[in-house]
Amino acid sequence: MTSAASQHIQHFVRLIAADIKRYQQLLILVQRQKALYLSFDGSELSNNIKQQAPILDQLNRSSSERTQSMRALGLPCNSAGAEKIINALPSHIRTQVKVQWTQLESLVKQCHQYNQSNGQSSAAFHELISHIKQPVQHTYEERTL
Repeated sequence: MTSAASQHIQHFVRLIAADIKRYQQLLILVQRQKALYLSFDGSELSNNIKQQAPILDQLNRSSSERTQSMRALGLPCNSAGAEKIINALPSHIRTQVKVQWTQLESLVKQCHQYNQSNGQSSAAFHELISHIKQPVQHTYEERTL
């Protein structure tokens, strides 16, 4: 294995561990975001979203770097490519990295599920506010002409 290939693999593995920490932070924030939608706390919701932004930016950069490493190694940029990297690792490292990869995939799925739910809560929240600000026109309220 060339030195460049070894560096790409090491970088790929380091990114997994770093992203686990980031996704753990993000999961706490998106779980809190759900509660904030339900409590109608706009100020705290805004702060929560601001806290998510730098984490999401870093996760995006990590994903791009992982993709670049996989391309440099001539691998597909998907879970099959990741498995090839993991399976190429020495056995004493392989097991730990497999566990980390599985943990990362689980965290990504959990964050995605909360994000979907939060999106629905956001839409409902905005619809509620819209109805409060502009009541439906076909109500029985008295109109002045």
